[in-house]
Amino acid sequence: MQAQKKMRFGFIAAALAAGLVLSGCSSASEEAAPTEAASAPAVADNLATAQAAYDAALAASLTFAYPGDAFDVSAASGKRVAMISINDQIPVLKQWTDTIAAGLESQGVKVTQKSDAGGIIDPLPKFFAQAVTDKVDLIVTNAVPAALIPLADLGGIPVMTTNQTAAPGVAVAEGIAADPSFDYTIPASLMADWFCVTGAGAGNAVVWGSEGQASSPVMIDVIKARVAEICPSAKVDYQDAPLATWFDGTLDGVAKNAVTADPSITHLMPIYDAMSFATGAGATAASSAAIQSSFNMTPAVAAGLGTSSLKMDVGCPNDWFSYATVDAALRLLTGNAVPENYGITCKVFDESNIGTIDATIENSVNWYGIDFAAEFAKYWTAG
Repeated sequence: MQAQKKMRFGFIAAALAAGLVLSGCSSASEEAAPTEAASAPAVADNLATAQAAYDAALAASLTFAYPGDAFDVSAASGKRVAMISINDQIPVLKQWTDTIAAGLESQGVKVTQKSDAGGIIDPLPKFFAQAVTDKVDLIVTNAVPAALIPLADLGGIPVMTTNQTAAPGVAVAEGIAADPSFDYTIPASLMADWFCVTGAGAGNAVVWGSEGQASSPVMIDVIKARVAEICPSAKVDYQDAPLATWFDGTLDGVAKNAVTADPSITHLMPIYDAMSFATGAGATAASSAAIQSSFNMTPAVAAGLGTSSLKMDVGCPNDWFSYATVDAALRLLTGNAVPENYGITCKVFDESNIGTIDATIENSVNWYGIDFAAEFAKYWTAG
């Protein structure tokens, strides 16, 4: 028997990095306190505002804008990069890892390792040590908080994080070279709008964040604020689901217990769509008719959109983010400054438009009308 007990990422990350703890959530239920009921005209105006924002994102035609000048990437050819992910069991992290690696290799960069911690922090020191041994020129981490990166042991090798800033204006952690990220306030606001509109201002929801994920408190705070603004009479219970519980049956049971204890629950809102398999399974086991929304629009989830309990998923193009990460890495490898914000925007998918795309595989041209690999490559030149 292995003597050393493995430490789960969510709990330890929270202990090591207090700033990453869900300030807006707790492991226990936290019910939003309804404000004084608004007048009928005010409620109608608020819901109309939410409906308009939702409809705009549903019909959005995304436009790509590169946030910098062209640069010569030729000096990156032959450079060595290590990639370290916190958990590629999560579909979107696996998708990012593979797309980023392919993008780097397309420019002659050698990806010396693609290491997956599987949601457990124990292997991380070994992975970073391997990168040092391999004498890589850059380490790209995937959803690994800066607090878990042994910067002092890396011999000056630059390190990138991803999605740790989580919103415009948030500073990159000390010692980190760059952090490409989505703007997580966008999907959070759209999820809140969807809830308020489909619940006619009086829905009853459970929202799940995930302790240790830097974007989680950002999304929870935005959902709370937007619901308070648009549908203050609605009922929302905010809960936490550490990463490991998404896959071991725990979250299934939590969701089942929630809808069993309160059959009036109308909406389930796991903020990352990999969670929706578990929350949906729990609702099904309890014969609940609660409907779900989420964010990430990964094919594994999108394929069941509309035919399962998931009725809406916000898609911020994963290829856009992946190639933004490639771009940032190439800039670091060639001595060029990294843009502060890649300006990634989002689109809503629901039952009304899911039939217009092939949901089984994310193809950025089919889903969003943009070939992000080609768009970024236009700027990887001496200009």
